[in-house]
Amino acid sequence: MSDEGNSDFDLIDIGEILSLPVLFLSLIPIFTIIGTYLVNFHHNNILLMLVIFLIAIVGLLIGFDKFIPPKLYPFTIWILSISLIWHRTLVSQYINVCDIVGEYYFADLVIKNSFWDWTLVGNYNSVLSIVMLAPIYNQICNLDLTWVFKIIFPSLYSLVPLGVFSVFLNETKNSKVAFLSSFLFISIAPFYGEVAIITKQSTAELFFVILLLLILNKTMSKAKRSTLLIIFADSLIVSHYGTSYLFMISLLFVLFFLYFTEPQNKLRKIFHFKLKKEDLISNNFNIINKYVSINFILLYVIFAILWYMYISNSSTFINAVLIGKFAVNSIFSEYFNPEDSRGLYTIMRGEVSTLWFITKIFYLITQFFILVGLVKTLFNYKRTNFSKVYLGFSLYYLLLLIASLIHSSFSVMDPRRLYQLSLFTLAPFSIMGSLIACRITYVSFNLLWTTKCETNSLKLVSVFLTIFLLLNTGFIFEISNDHVSSNSLSQESFRITNNFDDKARFYGSTIFTQNVFSGKWLGTNMNKNQTVYRGDVVQGFPSLTIYGNIDPKNILGFSNKSTNIDPGYVQLSYANIVGNFGSIWFNDLQIREYYNFSDLYPLIDIKNRIYDNGGSEILLD
Repeated sequence: MSDEGNSDFDLIDIGEILSLPVLFLSLIPIFTIIGTYLVNFHHNNILLMLVIFLIAIVGLLIGFDKFIPPKLYPFTIWILSISLIWHRTLVSQYINVCDIVGEYYFADLVIKNSFWDWTLVGNYNSVLSIVMLAPIYNQICNLDLTWVFKIIFPSLYSLVPLGVFSVFLNETKNSKVAFLSSFLFISIAPFYGEVAIITKQSTAELFFVILLLLILNKTMSKAKRSTLLIIFADSLIVSHYGTSYLFMISLLFVLFFLYFTEPQNKLRKIFHFKLKKEDLISNNFNIINKYVSINFILLYVIFAILWYMYISNSSTFINAVLIGKFAVNSIFSEYFNPEDSRGLYTIMRGEVSTLWFITKIFYLITQFFILVGLVKTLFNYKRTNFSKVYLGFSLYYLLLLIASLIHSSFSVMDPRRLYQLSLFTLAPFSIMGSLIACRITYVSFNLLWTTKCETNSLKLVSVFLTIFLLLNTGFIFEISNDHVSSNSLSQESFRITNNFDDKARFYGSTIFTQNVFSGKWLGTNMNKNQTVYRGDVVQGFPSLTIYGNIDPKNILGFSNKSTNIDPGYVQLSYANIVGNFGSIWFNDLQIREYYNFSDLYPLIDIKNRIYDNGGSEILLD
């Protein structure tokens, strides 16, 4: 049988696959894997430093139209994203510290019990991305749960920037702007430093970008589009409560945005022909349904509310209601107060060094350009390629960022993660805002703005984003021996520094083997009814909950503000003994304050030591 003359098949161009740009890009994630191995077992960060440098160089090459052709932009953005993610998640033999501690606990509980108890109280227990997906990967791949969280989920998350690039390209119709917008998206620290290790949000963001692509799609058949929208919307809801609630509100916002903006050109006709009010409403809702089906929105809202109302004893739903109530009660009494707003606190707090201050300025510049770009686009909507529904989503997330400065309760999540989520729609406006700034500069010098000027401006933007990436990853901090910020690049610098804040940050974000062994020993040998006072300063105290399998209800904290410690077990962690650090958790701003652990010695009797491994001890008071 001959296929001669059949043009239905696309032939694979081997020469393109083996081209120099593709081979060069393919080496970056390989270097990342080897680099994390060197950090873990040989305490050498040279190769990881090279990886970050190469990623920055790629951004410059594309900004200057060198070496990498536009058809490779999607492949490039995926390569860069997975390399950035892995350079963070593959460091350490234990899970990366963040919300993942609680996620691991509930996923492991499902594996041990061989079923999911949906009545257990806890936000993490209400999301299937944790209690279903993680155990399934564990069983199918025969992979330890730690590596499910460190490899599989982050690898899936690396597809998000690819979807984001598609959204940006669809809206801007400019591959260079779409790439630079995506590069901004992956350059900020929350992308690879926080969300990548928060499984519920990273999984939800994958469904979120798919929903954006479906909503903005104008060619897919209505039946297929509706079916996929329902499937992925439900998947988003059961993946992460925070992202699903924010998306639910965004749908309602876009609904009203379209309703109040679409009729503008029709008002004259309405008054001219004296249409009835019922006809006006009908016409407007027909227009809205072309973009976002009202039935879909209602279905999403109902399912989201019902899911979190009946799962995990309504714990997530109750928390959402309390947050909303608190926000309403506080808006008139406690607003724009750094002590009540994590976002405003982040902006106004003093920085420990000039480089940290410069990094903050870079963030503020990107946000200022977002404001400039979006406002300009809204006033010149007809001259742009942006769809009105996309502008509706963008305006919503901009207003949400502003609201998060008023009070922490409006942001639902950490402001850094909220900013990362907002860039799903706002990133292109930062690039456009920077071009507007360049154009104003040209005009102020009486220079003519031409296509060449725009090209040169995009080159300047790529330089800015490259520096931004090097700051966020900690590359510049490491080579300048400043206050280091990266657990991946600066582990040895953390160990040898004498700076209190730097050391505290390291001890509070690292799981030490000594703590793991003391937690396991205590979980095996303790009296199950007795209280454990934790010395673990890591969020979620994983040495006791994950590795010791100790019920969190039996674990209490103590600090330099404690006046006495009741009888029970006391864990002294590596941070307490070697680093002389303890920590206090402040819920208002969700930041940690560290103190000298030696201040607590009058309250504890170190002679009652029943376990000691050289870095962690167990006392019995």
